Amino acid sequence: MGCILLASKVEEEPRSIHSIILTFAHIYRRRRLRVGDDISKYHYGAADAEADNCAVLNDQEKENVVRSVKPMSMLGPVYAEWKEALFNIENVILQTLGFTLYWIPDSHPHKFILYFVRVLEIDDNEVAQKAWDYCNDSCRIDLCVRYEPEIMACAAILMACSSNDIELPLVPRPWWEVFIGGNRDGDLSAVCNAILSVGDEENMEIRRAKYAFVPSLLDKTSFNDPESYLWSKSD
Repeated sequence: MGCILLASKVEEEPRSIHSIILTFAHIYRRRRLRVGDDISKYHYGAADAEADNCAVLNDQEKENVVRSVKPMSMLGPVYAEWKEALFNIENVILQTLGFTLYWIPDSHPHKFILYFVRVLEIDDNEVAQKAWDYCNDSCRIDLCVRYEPEIMACAAILMACSSNDIELPLVPRPWWEVFIGGNRDGDLSAVCNAILSVGDEENMEIRRAKYAFVPSLLDKTSFNDPESYLWSKSD
């Protein structure tokens, strides 16, 4: 939530704290019911939350349950807890970044795709669009804080060209070394595999993040855990 709030400010697309909290509360209710997931086939241990109680419901019935819940009251204890946590984590993120945010809008991998495609003289617009889509997929995981945007852009172009049967020069050296330097093949491969895994419905880590909960690495620090504050109180 803190990242969403901060990103909306940085990108000049402000969202109110109230709307962010209600949106995340709605998402969490859907995940408690495992809407869209096959409860009988996939199990995530503690992250299953209330799956046992909703196994008899179909997706439409689950949607009806979610829609029947009244929005969280701004005067209630749960909303106050979420709001305080949201402010706290926003401050933590700002402190971690050193309150320096001006570089973020210029560090998206999308920015580099059209430049790189032009340099590589790729005339197929479908390749650029496909690479753009791969970059969008990368935003669903943590690649942006692990790798430089240039590497992510090169990985997206590499996969887009591969899917469109377009060969790029590999001699006297691979084409991507022009943009990201040498000895980065491992990073490029890791980014490609990570982006492709986003669409892998059999990847349990991806499914857990999409349909259930990702357990916090720290005790009592995340609303993303079934045992956290939200799930022990009436919402």
